[in-house]
Amino acid sequence: MADSEVGREYARTRDIVIVFAVLLVLTALLVTVLVEAWPPAPTPAPDGRAPSAAAKTVHLFGWSPTVSRDTCLFLVVMAAGALGAVTHVLRSFYWYVGNRALRRSWLMMYLTLPIVGALFGLMVYLVVRGGLTSPLGGADDVNPYGVAAIAALVGQFSRETAEKFRAVFATLLAPAQRGRDHAIPPKVSSIDPDNGPPGTAVTIQGDGLDGATSVRFGAARAAVIDATDTLVRTTLPAGATTAPPVVNTPAGSAVSPEPFTVD
Repeated sequence: MADSEVGREYARTRDIVIVFAVLLVLTALLVTVLVEAWPPAPTPAPDGRAPSAAAKTVHLFGWSPTVSRDTCLFLVVMAAGALGAVTHVLRSFYWYVGNRALRRSWLMMYLTLPIVGALFGLMVYLVVRGGLTSPLGGADDVNPYGVAAIAALVGQFSRETAEKFRAVFATLLAPAQRGRDHAIPPKVSSIDPDNGPPGTAVTIQGDGLDGATSVRFGAARAAVIDATDTLVRTTLPAGATTAPPVVNTPAGSAVSPEPFTVD
């Protein structure tokens, strides 16, 4: 099957400005939700009994619902997870734009990753509440700072979180049968640029590259800056020689069909 040409062209200035504006607006909205939904500290009862968490009125863009502390915690972890993902998106975004290597096919990832971060933050919060706290403990026993910090880190490292979930539950659940939806073997289709001196930022495209551990340029090995299923970012290391780059992944190695020429 021929590779699709959809989204292969580089992002235009208009695309970059629109995505950047959306990310800034989304950041402001998430910070507002995080601040407004932050649960108040439990107040001691007048008779000296254990403190209880009162409901809170949350003011969100003309909507002012009164929610419980549990609901506030759900909102906090989802907003923190999305903010962590936005941090990762902005860092990757300025790297690609600064190196003039941003392709239009990546724009959808930048817009959907905050949603993934929010959902991962919520999932980890449910795991923590279900397994690491007392089954009789309520929302009063949860430190919002701790769960917000965990959710933000999970959102920022969503790919690593997904890999950890897969590693943990692979030992508990039966492996899925191989089929058409099984992970494909790694393959390199192109490199950009295909020449340059040591220190050059190199983008390698292909399939099955998620989890790449290193890239070899001749006898020199380069660390992976970022890796997804279709793309690997790295920097040409010192000592590299002209040769087809080799991407090393847990599923095997993939050799570029074209060499990288070291200037």
